[in-house]
Amino acid sequence: MIFTGIKRKSNQLFFNKKIKELIDNSNISNSKKVKNVLILLDTINDKDIVLNNLKNNLGIDVNNIKLLVFQEKIAKGNVDKNRFSPKDFGWFGKLRSEALKSILTKKYDLLINYSKVDNLYNNLLLLHCEVDFRVGFAIFDNRLYDLLIDCKPENLSLFNKELKKYLEILNKI
Repeated sequence: MIFTGIKRKSNQLFFNKKIKELIDNSNISNSKKVKNVLILLDTINDKDIVLNNLKNNLGIDVNNIKLLVFQEKIAKGNVDKNRFSPKDFGWFGKLRSEALKSILTKKYDLLINYSKVDNLYNNLLLLHCEVDFRVGFAIFDNRLYDLLIDCKPENLSLFNKELKKYLEILNKI
């Protein structure tokens, strides 16, 4: 539909405006320990690997981890509040989903983006959530993250190893 393209363009305009505000208002992150974590995935298949890594290697309780999975299309019968799609965003980047709003109203100590591709809707989500420290792959927009790890998105074990190393250096875990 033609409106889908126009809506996507309005979301891109919102993103371009808000990224400038984020850069202008960015302050040095504090050095408190990581307790609450928000994870962005683009496939539900990586969920168990990611959760086990955070629990075993980083010592983060699974109850303090919130997962969000991006899917381009979600089946109508599938009502999972941890999944989001382009339909959860309205015009100019406004959140339409109440479940997504409730997740993003909480403050998180760490956000880890395990997505394998850079995506406008993940970026909009990053602008809406209140996070002290953001981590992602080096293929992403460096204006949105505090730490970018340069490895292939398919190599989760290397990413997790480097993440642990840098969080220890920064005294976050």
